[in-house]
Amino acid sequence: MAKKVMGADGKQYKVKKPFYKRVWFWILVIVVVAAIGGGLNNKGKSSSESTEKTAVSKTDKSSSSTASSSEPEDKVYKVGEVASYKGYEIKVNNVKFDQGDDINTPDSGKQYVIANITITNNTDKSQDYNPFFFKLNADGNKTDFSEITTNVEDTLHSGSLDKGATVTGNLVGQAKTDAKSLQLQYQPSFWNDKSIKIDLK
Repeated sequence: MAKKVMGADGKQYKVKKPFYKRVWFWILVIVVVAAIGGGLNNKGKSSSESTEKTAVSKTDKSSSSTASSSEPEDKVYKVGEVASYKGYEIKVNNVKFDQGDDINTPDSGKQYVIANITITNNTDKSQDYNPFFFKLNADGNKTDFSEITTNVEDTLHSGSLDKGATVTGNLVGQAKTDAKSLQLQYQPSFWNDKSIKIDLK
């Protein structure tokens, strides 16, 4: 019920309540605040879900990318199989063991390991090759394929392959005659700690 007051002219006037004291105003405020709060909550959830989905998507992509790029490095190849790293192909055609000749002989208790390999460049740009990119791993001991013997011809030298080009040559290293495992290992990059592994024995 509206309050009545006496005016200066002696008449009575009804005084209306201020709008902020009316019930309908507070109901409207509650509805608006609830709507804004709900909207922000949904937006937060949507943003959070979107962020989570993006993170999961990136993780999946990263995992699949890592898996596909590391797959050739994790696999151990055999003589005659083609090992491919991003289009750069290496194949060990055959392996021979040699005791040298009258001029060149291996160290005591060791033998020469001669790996005949073929390198093919199936990438879109020129690729360098070098015998020092390869290591001979004998029971965990890595050494260079840097031996020079007079009875081995066509040793692999350094060079560069254009797209689609191929080179074949021999890599010569030394390993103990009683080595249980022998692997040729190719490190795709100086900054990459993984390598392509090909069993020679």
